[in-house]
Amino acid sequence: MRRFMLRLAAAVLFVLPGAGAGQEIRLVIRGDDLGMTQGSLVAFERAFNQGVLTSGAMVVPGPWFEAAAEMARKNPGWCVGVHLCLVGEWRGYRWRPVSPREKVRSMVDEDGYLYTSPAELFSHKPRIEEMEAELRAQVELAKKRGVNVQYLDLHYISPSQYPGFGEMVNRIAKDYNLPVSQSFGEKGISVYATPVEQKLDRAVEMLEKLEPGLYLWVCHIGIDSPEQGALIHYEPAAIFVRGGVGKHRAEELRVLTSLDVKSAILKKGIVLTNYRELWEKKR
Repeated sequence: MRRFMLRLAAAVLFVLPGAGAGQEIRLVIRGDDLGMTQGSLVAFERAFNQGVLTSGAMVVPGPWFEAAAEMARKNPGWCVGVHLCLVGEWRGYRWRPVSPREKVRSMVDEDGYLYTSPAELFSHKPRIEEMEAELRAQVELAKKRGVNVQYLDLHYISPSQYPGFGEMVNRIAKDYNLPVSQSFGEKGISVYATPVEQKLDRAVEMLEKLEPGLYLWVCHIGIDSPEQGALIHYEPAAIFVRGGVGKHRAEELRVLTSLDVKSAILKKGIVLTNYRELWEKKR
């Protein structure tokens, strides 16, 4: 990744001599769900080291969090965040909160599992203080495991979906002196809902059409394995799971490591950045 970034910097100087920051196309490529599966570990290592991934957030309640934390410790140059998680959307693959069940009773089901969707969670009117306690516990556990947490983002929940939720997330971010993804005015791009066989072409087309500004490309990467292939979303008819979650996530990994995408970035003079760099410039 470092070699690619150096080549990219050289290309930008050649394509845009003397260009100011306002004329640059800057792009954060964020990967979500590190630690959700064993396959995510393989995918993130490959995307960071061989691809164009610039930021990656881990799911602390995920079953493979401990291995993800170890991998982050061994790669201090990665920009790693916490993918703040209050729901677990997979059928037969349930997650529990980091906090003891008795401290977060309003946000778990009768068996202590996280609910399967924001709608299900919020229909039970969870207490904002319990959600805040759980999200803080996730950040604390990541830091306790030696992860150099660089930013925060949200798993499957919009800040505006529940009264006081957005303010609560901002409060946590302020207390930990961390930025929140999508708070820098980033314009979103994605191939998330694109059919598997069209993702690469769509990604290249998307990059070629970018105009000056700051963009965020959110990716969900994995490998095509029995584990990943067994994932079934609570809404199995959703377009982004047609063909199988494993195939979709494996293809997004292939896109991020492809020569076509790297060439499009170089040719367009796109400056890859991450949340550590954006935060350092803002402070």
